[in-house]
Parts: sequence; structure tokens; C-alpha cells
Amino acid sequence: MEIDNIPLNPIDIVEDVIYEKKWNFSRADDHELVAEIASIWCQYRLYFTWSENVRAMSFTITFDLKYPQLKLYKAYELIGLINEKLWIGHFDITSKNGIPAFRHTILSSNDNDFLHKKLADLVDIAVYECEKYYPSFQQVLFDEVDPLKSLEFVNFEVIGSA
Repeated sequence: MEIDNIPLNPIDIVEDVIYEKKWNFSRADDHELVAEIASIWCQYRLYFTWSENVRAMSFTITFDLKYPQLKLYKAYELIGLINEKLWIGHFDITSKNGIPAFRHTILSSNDNDFLHKKLADLVDIAVYECEKYYPSFQQVLFDEVDPLKSLEFVNFEVIGSA
């Protein structure tokens, strides 16, 4: 994946990962890519930003939920409980508009094949975590469920559908 020993732009590698998944995406410039996916729960937006100075890729997934100011305390409580359980990445609430987001930053390597695998794994893990915790975010926002109570069923695996 190198041309004349020149590493590819990491956003090009992200584009390959997203293209392989057959997800819609657009590139704002050489250092940014945005993808959208539909899941069982909602629409997610995936943002990838490459920093040449830091040589790192910032990755964010936003939800289609928005917490009003009055519910931010409960949202932050839920996020604290969730983040204690995560090994990779973290959740937060965007300060600009109150939207839950999953975030992670990875440092680049000059090995394009390794970076491709790392990014593919990261995307899969992040979407899995978002899917796992989306119902909890929704219960706290709409159903007035206590954050701790909303996490009671996240580790149950449901087989089939009703």
C-alpha cells in the first residue's frame, strides 16, 4: 500500500476501510472524512480527522440523540458509568449541541497494512459499543430511567426478535 516507499495519507486508508464496508462517505479535504451508517437503533455519523503535526487520527461517532441542558447531569452520570467499562475509546457529550459521541485517537504508523487493520478493528469496536449503549442513552433521555438502571440489560445478548 505504499507507492515508491511513501506512506499513504491515513485518510486514504480510512476511505478504503469505509469503502469495503459499503458505507456512504464524503471527504471535506485531504485530512477529513465523514461517513454515515444506519444501524438497528439509529443513524450514526463517523468523523475521521488526520493531524499531520501529531501524526494521529481522531475518530468520533455521533448519535442522533440530543440532550437538553436539563438532562445533561443524568447524561454525564451515564457516561461516567459506561466509560468505566470501556477498554478502547470513551463517550462524551458534545459541548456545542448536547449530542452523545464515542471518541478515540490512534497514533499512526508507517505500516499502511497495519494501520488499515487497526482502523478496521477500531471502527468495528466503536460501532459495537455505540450499539450496545444506545438504548441506555435513549432510556435516560426519553424514559427518565436512572443511569445505573439503564445499564442493567446492556450485557444480555438477545437471540431472535419478537
